Amino acid sequence: MKKVALILLFAIISKFSTSQTDMITALETIGEDVVYTEYLFVTITAGQKNSISTTRYVTKLKLEKNRFGKRLGLMRLKLKMECHKIKYDYMYNKFDNYTHPSYMTAAADHAYVIINGVIFYLEHFDNTTSFDIAQVWIPKVPKARTEEAIFQGGKMSDLAKADLMKLIKDYFVEMKKIQEANPYNEKAQEEADAMKFTVDSTQLTYNNANASYWSSEEGQKKLAALRSKKEGDGWVTVKNTGKKELHVITDKGTSSSIPAGSTSKWPCATDIYFCTLDNHNTWNVKGALIVKGKEYCGKVFEVKMINLITID
Repeated sequence: MKKVALILLFAIISKFSTSQTDMITALETIGEDVVYTEYLFVTITAGQKNSISTTRYVTKLKLEKNRFGKRLGLMRLKLKMECHKIKYDYMYNKFDNYTHPSYMTAAADHAYVIINGVIFYLEHFDNTTSFDIAQVWIPKVPKARTEEAIFQGGKMSDLAKADLMKLIKDYFVEMKKIQEANPYNEKAQEEADAMKFTVDSTQLTYNNANASYWSSEEGQKKLAALRSKKEGDGWVTVKNTGKKELHVITDKGTSSSIPAGSTSKWPCATDIYFCTLDNHNTWNVKGALIVKGKEYCGKVFEVKMINLITID
């Protein structure tokens, strides 16, 4: 009787324990027939159940291989109307280990990890001990597959009660042990080196192409134009090239003066007019248009006042 009870207890514990399955094995075991739902928000509050809410995509996985016939970790999430990709593009997404990966890094500081059939999307991912859980993809397991080990502990009810940060960190610790106990054989090392060479050589090609272009005559002209635009874009400048003070007023009615040989600038949406005196000898009357700001955005418009001589 005690033996039966112990076996039953072991079975219950095993159902909710973390399965130390590397990402390649997990992908191959899950396959392409399981429907996943993405939950956008994961809120963890000490002493309370986790809140996992707001669904977005509902999809299945499509698994792909690299040129050596090995799972690449590239999962294309097939939607009804579009494709949302978790893509391995050689520059960002990559496994942490070629044969027994525990996670796949994504652009910038993000990563994916699969535990108990659940896909966790991590952000602020500095390393396996420093990250936040951004989103989760929870599987709707076909009835015939509910008892498979890969999915045990992966229901919403399980995740609501679990210490998710501990779950993931413990998984990383155990996977590190597995990786250290399983070094690459010669063939795996050659393939891993070839994949790394692809990454390095592709990046080097990009770097060289960029350097070559920007050092060329065309590239230098482009840089000069960009610098000029950065310095002047967003402003229209009026330069007084005459010998007398120039009085101007904007289309909004703001008047000012520009000393001889000086400049003033305004946002490009501003039109500038000559300003004249009113009956109270104040400079606030709009005269003729000097320049439309949008037409001279990023440019300097020169104005020279000419004295008018009246002959009676």
